[in-house]
Amino acid sequence: MIEAHVVTTRNKHLYEREFEEFLRRRHEYYAVANRWVPISDDGLELDPFDTPHATYMLGILGDRVVTSARLMPTNLPNLVSEEFPHMCENIGLPRREDWADWTRTYVLPEYRGVGSTGILGQMFCAVMEYCVEEGISHIGGVLQQYLLKRWLDMGWNVIPAGLPRVLSGDWCLVAYIEVNEKALRTGREHASVTRPLVVRRGEQLPFIEPSRRPAIEANS
Repeated sequence: MIEAHVVTTRNKHLYEREFEEFLRRRHEYYAVANRWVPISDDGLELDPFDTPHATYMLGILGDRVVTSARLMPTNLPNLVSEEFPHMCENIGLPRREDWADWTRTYVLPEYRGVGSTGILGQMFCAVMEYCVEEGISHIGGVLQQYLLKRWLDMGWNVIPAGLPRVLSGDWCLVAYIEVNEKALRTGREHASVTRPLVVRRGEQLPFIEPSRRPAIEANS
């Protein structure tokens, strides 16, 4: 089972090797394999949302980064607000610090399973665990439509922000998940996760300042 290490600008120096590996894996997946972003000469994939405000979760198994996630408050520039605001016609563009934009999740090919089990399901649970701890109320973003079923399989309440559209040959939509203890519990049950996965080392940059965190309903 993975350990999902939380990396922010304050403890990034503790993860120099792992973070470079994360950027190389991103480049292999987003640039080389899928051609969603340009090929980089240095083999690292960075975009305008890799800022000091971003929170990264590196899913480590043994000594390898096998999966990942990047979270950004929606009241700051993020992938949806800057590139896909037109895909939020149902609910409007979220611009709240307690809503998180979730991007840059991949799984190494040799660890990809079926459904919401396996490494991907573990990363889903780790993201939900982190969000509950940090007082985030909703998380999501633009995703391929097949992932919507995986979220629903986790027992999560999904809010589509707009209609699906074809992006780079795939049906995609913007959607958000409600964050609460019940969602964490059902996700763990579905993914057969029996323990906490989030690991924190060094000083942490809080996603939301504690004094401004909204109350999260345990059973909503």
